[in-house]
Amino acid sequence: MKTGMISLALAGLLMASQAMAQEARTLRLGMQGTAGDPQFEGVTEAARIIKEKSGGRLTLEIFPNSQLGTFTEMMEQVTLGELDFTLNPFGGMDAWVPRAVLASTAYVVGDFDHLQKIIASDWGKGIVDEMRTEHKWRMVDSWYFGTRHTTAKKPIEKPADFAGMKLRVPNSAPLLTWAKAMGASPTPVAFAEVYLALQTNQVDGQENPLPIIDSMKFTEVQSHVSLTGHLVQDQVILMSEDTWNALEPADQKVVMEAFEAGGALNDKLVSDKEANLVSDFRERGITVVEPDKAAFQEAMKPVYADLDAKFGADTVKTLLDLR
Repeated sequence: MKTGMISLALAGLLMASQAMAQEARTLRLGMQGTAGDPQFEGVTEAARIIKEKSGGRLTLEIFPNSQLGTFTEMMEQVTLGELDFTLNPFGGMDAWVPRAVLASTAYVVGDFDHLQKIIASDWGKGIVDEMRTEHKWRMVDSWYFGTRHTTAKKPIEKPADFAGMKLRVPNSAPLLTWAKAMGASPTPVAFAEVYLALQTNQVDGQENPLPIIDSMKFTEVQSHVSLTGHLVQDQVILMSEDTWNALEPADQKVVMEAFEAGGALNDKLVSDKEANLVSDFRERGITVVEPDKAAFQEAMKPVYADLDAKFGADTVKTLLDLR
């Protein structure tokens, strides 16, 4: 009798351990960012919380530095359910949801808080819903990536200061459009070659978020940093809809809370770094220019008119009014 009870107890323990093993799951996140940058620190914090709050049943494995492919390839992997998470800018969703381009058009977004209002608006929710229903990308959170500014060997205080400048911009339609609207001559240069292009005057200036301007040492060959603030960018945490549906509601809650906490850490790291760099540049003898953005936004009005014609009258104004 005692032997039978022991056997039953052992069988129960075995079944329980098998059930726990079945529930255990490793989630995978692929990203372009590198170890040590704010986004990596944020997802690392999210991974810690996921493991802690799930009692170790859920773990998040992080693949930085484009180990799993380009951002386009990782997006496709999320659609297919081969990858659980990736990151991509909200405005960068325009390749799949064309009207999202407005969120990456110069001076439409005033700051990160404004971007959050745009995403939470009916217009933004429509894009979020289309991402989920058409591509199986569930938006978990939006994290601050940075605001893009301009460097040159002269101050940039008004659109006329861009006239005739050979300005390096990425091969991105919204940024090419912005450069042309300012009167600059957009010049394509591979990112790794920008420093040399600036040093040899192949290009007269470039634009990037302040942390990148600093890390790439562009101020060694550019005397002025002009805070043009033409584009505010985020990184959206995208989750496979199949993965989301496979999780129990309690685990869905754990995931949301973890990425919210990771986002708070990321946002603080980026904001603090940007604020510190402005004073740091000045201490290093670099001239930091704070232009009036109104004149730059005025120069974008023909671009806004084209976007309204394509996506609906007063669409740009509707988004601007959310500030």
